[in-house]
Amino acid sequence: MPIDADDLDALLPELDDAPGPELAGGTTSDGLRFAGLDLTGDATGTRFLECELVDCDLDDVPFDRARFTTCRLADVRATAASFVDATWLDVVLTGGRLGALTAHGAELTRVLLHDVKVDFLDLRGATLVDVTFAGCRIGELDLTGADSRDLRFAGAEIGSLVLSGSRNRDVDLRGAEVTRLDGVTGLPGCVINREQLAGWAEGLAAQLGIRVG
Repeated sequence: MPIDADDLDALLPELDDAPGPELAGGTTSDGLRFAGLDLTGDATGTRFLECELVDCDLDDVPFDRARFTTCRLADVRATAASFVDATWLDVVLTGGRLGALTAHGAELTRVLLHDVKVDFLDLRGATLVDVTFAGCRIGELDLTGADSRDLRFAGAEIGSLVLSGSRNRDVDLRGAEVTRLDGVTGLPGCVINREQLAGWAEGLAAQLGIRVG
């Protein structure tokens, strides 16, 4: 089942303030609230269990292979953020402004992204299960080679959507306003609306070897 902010509120315990902005790779942060901090250090392989990151700057802090379980990220910002091969389970990300968010190979399960602005979101080869993009503005969303199930969009604006080599099951694109679609071969398993079908018809025809004159 998809998660929302109320679900997360019910799961989170009372949190303690984090001792400071410094993060260390391979450690565990449990029940902590990071608020208004310019985070520093290295979060590679770090586990965040029942935590909040609110109004934090993530620049220059790698989160590769980190694990976020039952966490809220709100109004975070970064010119570039790296979550390569990270794991998100029961996570809500709201607000915030990210230039490039690199998360190829990541595993996202029961995740909500709401009102997030991202210039480039790299989810190549990622696994997405029960993920919702609501009210997001994304310059380019790259799902090349991704494996998606129960992925949905609601009021999302996407400049470029790349589906090349993706595997999809119950992916609902009807709530996404997509300016450009690359990789129409990735559409099987997706639900689209009539306007999207009309806009992508030329690419579909070309893929099927149909010449339109």
